[in-house]
Parts: sequence; structure tokens; C-alpha cells
Amino acid sequence: MMIVKITNKSKSKTPVFLLGTIIIVLCLLSVVSCAKGEKESSPTGKMGNNGIHETYDNGPGTLTLAADKKEMTIAERLNLSISIVTDEDYEVTMPDLAGKLEQFGIIDWHTTQPELLANKKKKITRSYVLEPFLSGEYTIPPMEVKFNKKGEANSHSISTSEITIKVNSLLPADIKEIKLNEIKPPVPYPTDYIKWLLIAGGALVLAAAGIFAWIYKRRRRKMIDARAAMLKPHEIAYRELDELAAENLIGQGRIKLYYQRVSGILRRYIENRFGLRAPEQTTEEFLSGLDMDKGFPDNYRPLLRTFLRHCDLVKFAEFRPGLEESLRAFESCRNFVHGTEEKEVAGNAV
Repeated sequence: MMIVKITNKSKSKTPVFLLGTIIIVLCLLSVVSCAKGEKESSPTGKMGNNGIHETYDNGPGTLTLAADKKEMTIAERLNLSISIVTDEDYEVTMPDLAGKLEQFGIIDWHTTQPELLANKKKKITRSYVLEPFLSGEYTIPPMEVKFNKKGEANSHSISTSEITIKVNSLLPADIKEIKLNEIKPPVPYPTDYIKWLLIAGGALVLAAAGIFAWIYKRRRRKMIDARAAMLKPHEIAYRELDELAAENLIGQGRIKLYYQRVSGILRRYIENRFGLRAPEQTTEEFLSGLDMDKGFPDNYRPLLRTFLRHCDLVKFAEFRPGLEESLRAFESCRNFVHGTEEKEVAGNAV
């Protein structure tokens, strides 16, 4: 009688399959855990010295205060700026930090021209470059920006909060541990006098050449300044217009830069000719002051108003004029200078 033994192979493979599955699951859990640990250890917010950025709102205005760092060394400089966004028909008065800082010196400051934004808004930014004198913690006081609608007596204002800047020294924390090197003994006088005489003679020759070059450059600069001072305001404007025409900015498609240059030439001419601070003012501020100036010719006020507003449309509102309009702006500037230039009558300028 033959007995056949049947072996169930599937049952023998079951433990091996289960063991492999468990190992794979454990590996996956380990990978997920490591990834999660790395994700949790990475920064999710602002860490370190990422500067200061604060925003304040009041009525129709929004003020932004920004500093590129809140901790620095005494060898670094701090870039500080305040920006105001308000309706375009509001007049803005920016704060003045002169004399209000503790141990910071103002290296440079700049106020941008009004930037036209959407929804009839405009943006003005004043930026400062500050340099610390000493190490320590110093505060920058609150800065107040005022703005009011033209023609209205009531005004609005927004004030920033006081901010603290930490200035670190470059010296070690415990300066007592610094050891100075021993003073070296005196060096004896050289015995090779001829070599040192040649060195001294060469140094004298170089010094004399440097002094001569300095005197020459100074006299040349004085001659250039004297020649420029002899030019009348309209002569300077004509020369700048000729230089602008030679650059061919219109042919290069640089229309915005072309209008900036034309507007700048006219503003400088008005300042030199009539004593008005045209280059430092916005168009609306300048036109408001122009209405109160009695020395400016009345027949040229409408032409100047139209010209400056046309230039602002190109510079700030992305208006793209055609070739004829661009050339007409150039001719309007030249005609204005020609019509208001100083006339020589009996040896006197009028």
C-alpha cells in the first residue's frame, strides 16, 4: 500500500512573507519619521536678523516702516525707509529725522517722486542710510506722516511705533583678556645714507608731481565752473536740449526716459530763471506755488501746466505718446525757454 504525503507549500511560505512585509513597513515608518523630524527642525517663520517691517492704517492712508536689520555691528549701516500710500489728491508731509536720532548719523537720505498706483492712489517713500557711532541698544523714535486733502483744513496723520536697534561691538566681550605684544627695541639708524637719500629724493619728486597735478586739476575745475557761471539760464537749457536731441532716445524707444529728461530740463530752467524750486517739488506742489508767484508771466502758465501734466502721464501712468506728440513736447519746452529767456536791453538783462 502506497502512502502519499502531501505537503502544503503555501503554509511554509507564509512566515517568510509576513516577515518581509513587517520589514518593509518598518522601513517606511522610519523614512516618514526622519522626514517629519527634518521638517519640524526647519524654520517655519522669521528667524535671526530679518529686519523690521510694520504697517499702519489710518483713514485714507497706509504707512509702512521697514529696516533691513534689527541687529548689526558697529561697522555696518542701517537702511531705514517709510512709505505712505494715500489718495492722489492728498498732500503729504514726510517726517524729518535730523537731530532726533541717538547714536546714529544720517549718511544719506532720499525722497521719491509720487508713484501713481491703481484706484487713484499714490505712493511716496523716504529712505535713510544710517551709521552708528557707538555700540549698544538704541531707539529710533516714532515718525509721524501728515496728509490732508487739497483745499480742506482737516488733516490726517499716522505715527510709527518706536523701534530698537542693537549695535554690537567688534571687540571681544571680555576685553581684559587681550594681550598686547611687547614693544620692540629701537631700530638703529641706517648706515647706507646714499640709499636713503635716493628714496627721500624719489619721495619728494612724487610729492611735487602730486601737488602739481592737484593744482592743475583745481585750476581747470575753476575755469570750467567760471565758464558755466557765465552762461545764462536759457543758454544752459538750449545746450541740454541739443544734447538730448543728439541722444535720439525717441528712435531707441526709450520714451519714458526721454520725457523725464525733457521735464527735468524745463524744471531746472525755471529754477535758474525765476528762482522757483521746481526740481524738488511734485507737479501739483509746483503748480500750487506757481499760482501764488507774481513774477511768473501769466501768458505761459496754461502752457506750462499742460506740458508738466502731459509729462507726468508718460512718467507715472504708463501713457505711450506717438512720435508727433513726443516731438511736440520737445518743441513746447524749447518755445517756453525762448519766450521767457532773458533779453538784453541797453546792456541790462530783463
